[in-house]
Amino acid sequence: MGNVKRWPVLAGVGVVVAAAGWWIVDEMPTVDDTVAREALPSIDEHLRTHAWTGVLAGSGLADVRWVCTQKVIETRPDGERVKVGLVAGCDETARDGAGLVKGSGFRQPMVYLVERGERGYRVLDRQLAKDGAGYSPSVKAMFSWLGARRVLDGASPDDPRSVTPAAFGLPEGTPVRAWR
Repeated sequence: MGNVKRWPVLAGVGVVVAAAGWWIVDEMPTVDDTVAREALPSIDEHLRTHAWTGVLAGSGLADVRWVCTQKVIETRPDGERVKVGLVAGCDETARDGAGLVKGSGFRQPMVYLVERGERGYRVLDRQLAKDGAGYSPSVKAMFSWLGARRVLDGASPDDPRSVTPAAFGLPEGTPVRAWR
């Protein structure tokens, strides 16, 4: 008779475990590679043209620009639009003689809202993680549960210096030094 009473408890535990497994799988951050590949050019352009004013802006150096890399954490459909959660790394860079000089830089989690148009995806909005004590709560609000975990555990894009020479039309291995 003791075994008969255990079956409802075991069945209940099984249902809870199955539901938790389904919820976790449903919350797994996924990246639609096609959306990411097609949306990143407009996101990159937005990043470079809406970046912060850095230390090189008033330096007198010519051709100051932001060079960015992104690590896409997740893409989430939002009706006809898509939310692209990513971590961006950007360096403010300028030519200096035969080499390059790096000024300011940042690594920032953000979620872009993009929409497909006739000429590809266009940026509608960008949400940035907050600084200081608001950082962790804002990341958790912006990303899925597991996407936020990846960001908070340190997911990071490639170092922007890896693509900086190419952004200036210079050969790989061109020196990039720190500004003063």
